[in-house]
Amino acid sequence: MTNHRTKREVSANRAAVIARKAAVVRRYTYEGASMAALCRDYGVGIGWLRRQFDAWDVPRRPRGRPAYAAVQETSADEKGRAALARRLAEPGLLEQSVVLDLSSARVSGAGVSPLAVPVGGVRVAGEVTVGNWGEALIVILQLEAHPERYPKVRQRKPLGSPWEPRTICWGAPTPVDDWPTRGRMFGYHEPGVVEYTAARTPSSAPIVQR
Repeated sequence: MTNHRTKREVSANRAAVIARKAAVVRRYTYEGASMAALCRDYGVGIGWLRRQFDAWDVPRRPRGRPAYAAVQETSADEKGRAALARRLAEPGLLEQSVVLDLSSARVSGAGVSPLAVPVGGVRVAGEVTVGNWGEALIVILQLEAHPERYPKVRQRKPLGSPWEPRTICWGAPTPVDDWPTRGRMFGYHEPGVVEYTAARTPSSAPIVQR
């Protein structure tokens, strides 16, 4: 037998990978499939797949490193956790939160919280902002593993450059500039809504977990 493929077969196989982008990236980043295994399964060359991953800005795993732990629900940033506990009407939601693991990404810098608080009770929405598309992709994959806690995971306002900050949302859509309404949708009690609203000014620091 031969592994030779016609140009039409090569084009069809590459098109299939692109059409199944989410599944391919999930297998590599979330499930730990190697590039070699993906090439074998989809019938594409490893050089082409590497270039495609670069075009998608998929963070590479160092050789021999497994996929990131999708559910690391321990050791959250204690300062961020304490701030949320003060604001949330139902602080017990913190115990169901996912600690986002961005260790396989090209981490963009300070200001990114690792904690994603699920919906529940009066909290009907949430969001977290990360530094670039690579980090956003990792967050989306981790949250989509828990659809009952993080429904309708999506990216808000996609931007042109993959290196610009991205906000990942879940739950109900929130109004852009109505800070009190947003605070209530994030499940904050009234003093928490006041605190959250007071902090939202044009010169505010980068958005952290909500």
